[in-house]
Amino acid sequence: MARLVTKKRKSNVLTPSQLRCLSKIPTINITSGCIHGCIYCYTKGYSQYPGDDTVILYDNTCQKLTDELARKRKKPQAVYFCPSCDPFQPVRQILDQTYKTMETLLKAGIAVQFVTKAIVPARFSELFAKHSNLICAQVGLTCVDDNIRKIFEPGTASVSQKLATLQTLVEMGVATGARADPLILGVMDSDGSLSQLFTAISKAGVKEIAVSYLFLRPAIRKSLERNIKDNQLLSQLLKPYSQGTALPIGMKNSQGIALPSRMREEAFARIKKIALDFGISVHICGCKNSDITTESCHITRPVHLPKPQLFA
Repeated sequence: MARLVTKKRKSNVLTPSQLRCLSKIPTINITSGCIHGCIYCYTKGYSQYPGDDTVILYDNTCQKLTDELARKRKKPQAVYFCPSCDPFQPVRQILDQTYKTMETLLKAGIAVQFVTKAIVPARFSELFAKHSNLICAQVGLTCVDDNIRKIFEPGTASVSQKLATLQTLVEMGVATGARADPLILGVMDSDGSLSQLFTAISKAGVKEIAVSYLFLRPAIRKSLERNIKDNQLLSQLLKPYSQGTALPIGMKNSQGIALPSRMREEAFARIKKIALDFGISVHICGCKNSDITTESCHITRPVHLPKPQLFA
């Protein structure tokens, strides 16, 4: 398990994202690095990434957020957690800081939006139930095979725990979707695997899923080569990218290699067709597939606040 290091944040808490899908609302990172150890994590290529063995917790995040909000003439309608980590990493100090920070926003009437692959603890569920109209959630779930999950994201919650989280969020009235990103071609996307996934999330009450395939950058390739011990699996995974498409992601000329465009178009069409049988709508991530779609993956959503009462 990665060691936890605490630091004081010097920069602003509310920061813009370079990703188009996150460009409309400010974001907050509770940590730099993440204990989940997902071997495909895109943050491995960031210059500020602390390494696989370290997680940096900014333990003054809530206080700095309070100060920032007090100075703002116009407060944000919503804030996204967390573009470079998981807000619910199962470490007490991290969860405490996440809870205080989210509670501060919700009490100020500011919506909280997040993606997680972790268990959402009961105290958060109680908080979210009180502010369900201000919560938007996606839960990362690429397949229902825990053996595959353990290869690619060893520190995340189990499949059954993720499904329970989805159901809990749906039942409390939170806008909730699943997120199959990244799918691994030939490993997670067979018709049978997809049918099992859609069956499971539909039973949890989920009616939509965001989908994208692995977006390969040099740091991610190195991580896959270092962590996947099955040479046949590694070769199967990487081979299609030899004919892949170089695509920009974000707003600073950052690039990665996507699967060939025709391959992705055919795969997404097949996925949407299968999902239709389960009453599930599929949203393709336009940030990672800018050559074939402008769709939104709904990682964030417009905030629909209650209209003010004119008369009591």
